[in-house]
Amino acid sequence: MTAGGPATLLANAFRLRCPHCGLQAMSAGRKWRLTMAGWDQPVACQACGQQVQVQSFSVMAWTAPFIFLCVCAAVALAFRWMSVDWAVALLVLSGLVALAGLLFGIPLGRKGRTDEQLVQRARAAASANGPRA
Repeated sequence: MTAGGPATLLANAFRLRCPHCGLQAMSAGRKWRLTMAGWDQPVACQACGQQVQVQSFSVMAWTAPFIFLCVCAAVALAFRWMSVDWAVALLVLSGLVALAGLLFGIPLGRKGRTDEQLVQRARAAASANGPRA
């Protein structure tokens, strides 16, 4: 295990780090809702309070192949180039890959300039509280 424990592993795996201060910016559930609902909606980092957002290009880059495979499977089924079983298997597999990409592959981006005073306050508060378990 790393020094930060499970919370640090979760923040690293789901890319929950704030690009301004480097601390955990939000929960995984909040990032998921932000990814699904509004890509370019800036939200405040829970550590430093500065604006972060989910990068919209990354969301499109992970969802475009899934949509393309859905269209390919529909065309293949329409012309009977593949069976229904193979088409469903293809869609399920590509859906799982797209879901994993949306969960683990999309970083948070900066919105606006970095205020160094807010970053220093957030880091001081985090070091005073110690690592979370």
